[in-house]
Amino acid sequence: MEFSCDKVVSLHDMETRQQRKDNYHHEAAGLQQRISNLKARGRGFVTGEIASFLGLIAFIATITLSESELLKAVEGVLAAVMAVCYIIIRNKDTKNSRRITELEQLRLAYQQEEAALGGDFAAFDDGERYVDPQHPFTYDLDIFGQESLYQRINRTVTTLGAGRLAESLSRVDRHKTIQEIDRYREAINTLAAPDLSDWRMRFISCGVKGKIDTDAILLSLPHLQKITIPHYLSGRGIKVAASLLSVGLIASIIAAIYQLVNPMLPILWVFVNFFLVAGLAGSYLNRMLTVGNKLRNEMQPLMRVVRLIDEIEPGHSTLIKEDVDQLKEAASSFEMLTDIVETLILRTSDAYKFFADAFCLRGFFLANKFCSWRAMACSNLTVWIDAVTDLDVLVSMAQMRYDHPEAGSATIIEKEGSEEPIYYEAKGLWHPFLGAKAVRNDFSIRDGNFYIVTGANMAGKSTFLRALGVNYILAMNGMPVFAERLTVSRFKLFSSMRTSDDLSHGISYFNAELRRLEQMIQFIGAPTPSSSHTLLILDEILKGTNSLDKLNGSRMFLRAISDKPVAGIIATHDLELAKMEQESPQFHNWCFEIALGTDVTYPYKITPGVAKNQNATYLLSRILCNFATR
Repeated sequence: MEFSCDKVVSLHDMETRQQRKDNYHHEAAGLQQRISNLKARGRGFVTGEIASFLGLIAFIATITLSESELLKAVEGVLAAVMAVCYIIIRNKDTKNSRRITELEQLRLAYQQEEAALGGDFAAFDDGERYVDPQHPFTYDLDIFGQESLYQRINRTVTTLGAGRLAESLSRVDRHKTIQEIDRYREAINTLAAPDLSDWRMRFISCGVKGKIDTDAILLSLPHLQKITIPHYLSGRGIKVAASLLSVGLIASIIAAIYQLVNPMLPILWVFVNFFLVAGLAGSYLNRMLTVGNKLRNEMQPLMRVVRLIDEIEPGHSTLIKEDVDQLKEAASSFEMLTDIVETLILRTSDAYKFFADAFCLRGFFLANKFCSWRAMACSNLTVWIDAVTDLDVLVSMAQMRYDHPEAGSATIIEKEGSEEPIYYEAKGLWHPFLGAKAVRNDFSIRDGNFYIVTGANMAGKSTFLRALGVNYILAMNGMPVFAERLTVSRFKLFSSMRTSDDLSHGISYFNAELRRLEQMIQFIGAPTPSSSHTLLILDEILKGTNSLDKLNGSRMFLRAISDKPVAGIIATHDLELAKMEQESPQFHNWCFEIALGTDVTYPYKITPGVAKNQNATYLLSRILCNFATR
């Protein structure tokens, strides 16, 4: 992906992103109107429910008062009509309420995306729980925490998806093969297609009110498997017997109304049915309920996700096709489990349980249905949840791809075993957090070479170092990279940019720096399946000591690692360190120069050489001058 003019590209990207932001706003407004209409319809449903229920009660009451058999029959039919109307209206009201909830979540998802394109990511999970100062690179590169890369990407709707996304961003040193990275890139680009924007937003909306706890579902699996259901509840015989008992009860009620049998018969039958279910299936249903309570908040949103995945066309992506094929088989199983869990929760109401078991012997059917589900799905549930997790992560990555049309795609090349195991070639690279205001830079890194970057405070050194690391992480995940062109090989990554002391444990800043350098040396000596070579990103080695000691220590450290399987880029204010370029062709000087005039100008462009201008003395002299004139 190449561009001929940075200014034209930036303007085009700003317009495109603004259009998408306006689109999100328009969709949210349209959804608000639809929600208002559905709420008005819901009030009508409530009125209909009340009217039909009162009608049912009235007709039942008149049956007992009427003396004419014909009139009783008519009133019985009308009571049945009222009951049917109540059930139909109630079902429509339930579906309407569910639709309102779904549209409210979708509206919120659009509002959050609109805010994100405006730079506000507060609504998204920031992954603070994954912050680890000891990690080889995530702490220094702002991968987790507030305003982090994770927060900007994360739209996951499941707990396992959130964890897998975090793992993908933090384990590039032991990551996918080049072929797997290419498959991920293909899948991300497929899901990022503009015509799938509505589908992606519906998917993302499933998690805006809280992530689906897929961990809890998997933890419940052993408990589901341990529930022992007797053979007589798992066969067809129990369903036939339950159906006959239910029909018999209804027939006895009708017969009693027409005084064909003693009125005590249906009353006795009701209690026989209820206690039959309680005696033969009650303990097993209670165990199922214990597990069902743990799943009650997870199954409905998970079922929505599975239905959405069932809609998607995989296109040319084999990765998506594999997951979709698995979940097409899973859809009916998830539907059945959702129905079982919902019915189990309803049984927490004593009134529902009594009427459901006494009149329909629902407990027998529920136990039988559970046996059927377990036989069909229990062994596959882990695989299905894994497929949902895969697509969950891909949708988050695809949304980032869609929201950043200005970003490009990296080319991954195989260099392990060659003369250049570390290869990093960037044209027009910038940090993804900076947006349209970012200045693009070209830079190359080769194995065994060290790049010493000098420059004034705030000149852009640290941001540039982070841009190198963050874009490499994105490239290793098949995600869009913030560069006009980026070609990299696979290698390990280690950074030391944000060392902090820990006074509560008696660790000074200098001691913490030494520990980090020791960790780095051990990391270099630990090869991984993907590479044995490491790119080091360092910002000011040994900041915690005096200038001369810092210079001598930095030189000693760089000389010691210069014959190891590493390459490094080192930002420093110490211009003396730049003299290492004269000692060995492995060392190269680069700088971020500033311009000093009536004010300080920051071009944020990296160029060969050593920085000449420093801003600390200049800015301090202006402050002191203003102070002196008071």
